[in-house]
Amino acid sequence: MRLYYMTAEHWGSLDLARKHLKFSRFDDLNDPFELLSAHLNERSARRFYKSLKDAVAERFGVICFSDNWRSPVMWAHYGDKHKGLCLGFDVKGADEVKYEPQRLQHKLDQRQPGVRVTADLMKIAMTTKFDEWRYEREWRVFKALTNRHPDGNYYQDFGDFITLREVIIGSRCSLTTSDIAKLIGDVDQSVTVIKARPGFQRFEIVPQRSVKPFVIGKREA
Repeated sequence: MRLYYMTAEHWGSLDLARKHLKFSRFDDLNDPFELLSAHLNERSARRFYKSLKDAVAERFGVICFSDNWRSPVMWAHYGDKHKGLCLGFDVKGADEVKYEPQRLQHKLDQRQPGVRVTADLMKIAMTTKFDEWRYEREWRVFKALTNRHPDGNYYQDFGDFITLREVIIGSRCSLTTSDIAKLIGDVDQSVTVIKARPGFQRFEIVPQRSVKPFVIGKREA
């Protein structure tokens, strides 16, 4: 499915040139309730979910996408106040985030010794957020934190798993379609580059018609 990754101009340019995206650690995300979607009134629950959070954060990284590139709020928050880039990918294996108005009630089996973190419980923790984040329309890709790069980070190369198909240049971004074409270089698939602007009739971001879209690589039949 087609999903979108917003970022600042500097980081987006590096991503395009190096043909990869960085996996974030859960501890580095902007929501303090990451992995803590459960109701934690009881002390035993707090201990359990602290152990779950530590286990997941240690083992997995995440790339956060959205299925909507037209949101002016998303551009403001994640596209460097419309000065950045939005990269569109065909993504395989993404999980949709579920938004909840209240903390979830989970039944903890306290009869068993130690902490029991099941795969289902980990999945719920990794894909549940508070309802006020709903505007993000978020999808997530997870990866075990192996093959660490010399710079200390973890990356996913562009390819069959995440295939670059679009680059949307923010309305305040200084880069041109030609600049983006140079960064992308040779590709096997078509990549469409467009310039964005605020819409004239609705509160949404739209393609700027005065800047002709630029198609790199193979054109669709």
